[in-house]
Amino acid sequence: MTINDIEALGVIGSGGAGFPAHVKLKSNPDTIIMNAAECEPLLHKDMQLLLHRADTVLDGFRTVMDITGASHGIIGIKDKHHEEIALLRSKVPQSVTVMPIEDVYPAGDEVTLIYMTTGRIVQPGALPISVGCLVQNVETLYNIGAGKPVVEKCIAVAGAVKEPATIMVPVGTTYEEVLSHFTITVPQFAVRAGGLMMGALVTDLHTVVSKRTGALIVLPDDHHCITMYRRFATDHDTDRIAKAGCDQCSFCTELCPRYLLGQPVRPETAMRNRMFTREDMPMLFPGNFSCCECNLCTMYACPEGLDPRGATVMEKRMFREQHLQWNGVQQSVHPMIDYRKVPTSKLMQRLDVARYDADGPLKELNIRPASVRVPLAEHIGAPAIAIVSPGDAVKKYDLIARAGGSTSSVMHASIDGTVTTVSMKEIVIER
Repeated sequence: MTINDIEALGVIGSGGAGFPAHVKLKSNPDTIIMNAAECEPLLHKDMQLLLHRADTVLDGFRTVMDITGASHGIIGIKDKHHEEIALLRSKVPQSVTVMPIEDVYPAGDEVTLIYMTTGRIVQPGALPISVGCLVQNVETLYNIGAGKPVVEKCIAVAGAVKEPATIMVPVGTTYEEVLSHFTITVPQFAVRAGGLMMGALVTDLHTVVSKRTGALIVLPDDHHCITMYRRFATDHDTDRIAKAGCDQCSFCTELCPRYLLGQPVRPETAMRNRMFTREDMPMLFPGNFSCCECNLCTMYACPEGLDPRGATVMEKRMFREQHLQWNGVQQSVHPMIDYRKVPTSKLMQRLDVARYDADGPLKELNIRPASVRVPLAEHIGAPAIAIVSPGDAVKKYDLIARAGGSTSSVMHASIDGTVTTVSMKEIVIER
């Protein structure tokens, strides 16, 4: 398989970022790292793929190593997954190391994972290739190994559901359709898509599954997590509450995983800037551009229940608008890094989700939606451009949209049917 083949399959990063895989593979790392850390609480899809589709995932891993010419492969996986580790070690060649890592959050952040598995430190603003590494998610490698156009998404459904599960869903299926196959155990509920820490609060269950959707987490409508996300729904909310409540304790910075790696991220500075900035004279700290948006500062570290992440993300957006860059010096790894890691179990307690089952077996639910709405802008870069018209008959796997630029990805039909609507945002297909 070649880079062109992977481009034709429409493979993008399945860990949430959505970067087109063929673009990422145009590099020459010495080490490929499989990101099997799966650090978001209640997520379980990557472990299920490794348990039940390991050969396909490893085929994709070998393909990536062959294409890039990497001499070494590492599988970074949490040390608690004994069964998966034993299975992988029985299958990998000598050029691949299965490396157990601590069960901490956010081990799945690629900069953190690179340090945990190789000891290498990515400099602020640099890409992993700068230290000879390329990181690929488990499902991304599965899609490469499968060798078919990507028309299904593996997602975890968890939280307040009777039987949590890992399922394969046609791209373009509504969240409502997916959840109709589960028994929700609370009368009033809300849904977090993608993960409790880095996902998004769902405001419309008619939203559809894209290639980037990793999970649907169902929680009681009055759950702590839901209340927190609603409290900081807008920039104004984050700004107003920072001005009213931040006492500059700096816990958000002291527990920041990027700060502990020596990067210039200081969420408490972003909060102070929110407190004293004026609309005509915004105060900014360029080091915060290296924030990975893991949300640990807001959901775990802040004792006042404020939103340092939101403040930092606001700064990142203004950096881009003003074309600012960090020109400072990389600091050394913090001497207390080993004592300030956040165990996933403690994070789950803080989030009040330890009561929910964190495992979800792979199930074949045979979800067959009557129609799908295939998004054209579900990856980083330019949206895909439709090549079909209303009335066209399509088969599953047929190409329906071409890449819209050098950083873009093609789209395929996820069901057999007839194209009914084509817009700049999506292609609707009725079965």
